[in-house]
Amino acid sequence: MNFKRSHYIVATDTIAGLIPKRVLLATRTARVLVINEALYQKLERESWDEMHDNDFDKLRQIEAIVPASEYELQLIIDRNKAAVADSRTLYHVIQPTAMCQLGCGYCGQRHTKDYIGGNAAERILERIESKFTLKPYNHVEIAWFGGEPLMAYAQIRELTPKIQDMATRHGCTYSAKLVTNGLSLKEPVFLELVRKYGIKTMEVTLDGTAEYHDARRHTKEGLSTFNLIFQNLVKIYNRPDFKDLGCSISIRCNVDERNNESVVPLIRLLADYNLQNKISYFYVAPIHSWGNDAHKLSLEKQTFADQEIDWLIEQFKQGFSPGLVPKLNPEVCLSVTPDSEVFDAFGNVFDCTEVPYVEAYENTQYLIGNVNNGLESLSSHRELLSFNDEILAGKYSCSSCPMLPVCGGGCPKSWRENIAACPTNKFNIKDKLLMHYARRKNGKEEFIALSAKS
Repeated sequence: MNFKRSHYIVATDTIAGLIPKRVLLATRTARVLVINEALYQKLERESWDEMHDNDFDKLRQIEAIVPASEYELQLIIDRNKAAVADSRTLYHVIQPTAMCQLGCGYCGQRHTKDYIGGNAAERILERIESKFTLKPYNHVEIAWFGGEPLMAYAQIRELTPKIQDMATRHGCTYSAKLVTNGLSLKEPVFLELVRKYGIKTMEVTLDGTAEYHDARRHTKEGLSTFNLIFQNLVKIYNRPDFKDLGCSISIRCNVDERNNESVVPLIRLLADYNLQNKISYFYVAPIHSWGNDAHKLSLEKQTFADQEIDWLIEQFKQGFSPGLVPKLNPEVCLSVTPDSEVFDAFGNVFDCTEVPYVEAYENTQYLIGNVNNGLESLSSHRELLSFNDEILAGKYSCSSCPMLPVCGGGCPKSWRENIAACPTNKFNIKDKLLMHYARRKNGKEEFIALSAKS
């Protein structure tokens, strides 16, 4: 059999006097291998006869070397589609209210005092249950999103037992996740959500320390929110039984050019409260278009990627353990999953979480229908379901990008809107691989020194 160097490889540069080797990421398998320069050059030349059998076998195992006849892009897309088809998790997003207490300037949603209920709620349950005829499932997962879902806590309490019962009747386990601004996440609410309503993961947003956060994530009346949210989190994280409760809470920091200076102070504040080992995942996300021009204030992608390295180093300095090596991402989002849908408070059904309550997307191709008009009226057309095929056809730059297997292509809707959805890994993966190598090889101080020089 003839072989070739895989297109899906990223390798670091050597650093004289510090790192004389290369860190290789084979993105087809998301596996990392540290190799010397001589072996790397043989790989680049495809000089298989010059390699030791053991080296060749290792590179074959991680799919850095692949059959010469293999059409790699087709294989990646086929694997992505197979992962979707083989999934046994029935996943839906429910946005139980169009209301939110906050008046974030970058939010594209129109907030109104509308809540899911009555006929719409029952039809949504029927719609979810109808999916069990499609294929066998073993797990049901619901994501509560907003608006602010905790403003519809009564609706979460009402709907969850019915979905839990549905899962049980179909021989499935159940779990849920919650994306919340954290303002209403009081300790008793947290405990009930976890113990009674199956919440396993939560995400709370802090856009920096109080000075920066309150300038952008204030109430609609202009009141500060940081201290209330932070106090809620500290009380929950500091419960002696927090880890035993089995619910992880991550913190997201949305960043643009107005608050990028706030990330390091926020990391240090979290560390001052000894939350390093309690926060499941801290990450920084660039502000994106939400049917508006919010993305125009975002940092340029390379600038953001460079600063992300600084933020990661600061996390390590403060005792956090952020992930550095991306994992395979065959299911980029629910838009490419035919049995997953998004329901809003009005009974509308969508194929994208970014669309509900956003005026710019009213009556667009992302609307599947409304359950109040009868389930039979819902369209079978899914606008973004063809995303993987569009990548295969070369419609987006993803088709030639070596990061595709660990990226999945990013947001399909963004690409449709001519906004490149490339994640920061595309721009700083070599730095992250060097950090990964240094972290494994050295102690904390040496790691930080090496990372700073990379």
